[in-house]
Amino acid sequence: MNWDLENEAIWMGGNQSQDESMRIAHLTMLQGVISRMGANSFTLKALAATFGSAAVAVMATVETPSPYYAVAAIVPMVIFWLMDAQYLRFERAYRDLYDHVRKGEEVEAYSLEATPFMKDTASVLRLALSWSVSWFYVAIFLSLGTVAALIFCGV
Repeated sequence: MNWDLENEAIWMGGNQSQDESMRIAHLTMLQGVISRMGANSFTLKALAATFGSAAVAVMATVETPSPYYAVAAIVPMVIFWLMDAQYLRFERAYRDLYDHVRKGEEVEAYSLEATPFMKDTASVLRLALSWSVSWFYVAIFLSLGTVAALIFCGV
């Protein structure tokens, strides 16, 4: 009888160890997804800055600058702004999923499905206007607008 209890305790301990290993692997996978979201967000910011700089360079070097150059740069920058906010939205949902897994709450093993956590995350437009996203893009638009105004005023 004592032998059975010892084997059961060893088996249960092994199961707990396996569950913990699975949870750590799951958390590692989720951290990788969250890191990629942050890297994608950074890339979008770099692209937006590049478009803004390119528009300024083109307007400053052509003989007859056109406001269409600025508009041509603004359209993709607005798209990048919204995509950046969407990445932030997904990142927050994945962070919620990460917290559920970390706390040992009921989540399917190795699931990367963050859709159930999206309902608790702000909308894309609300996140686009949040301080962590908007200040960067507002600064780019203001600098582009200032340089464009200076060029068109002949300064």
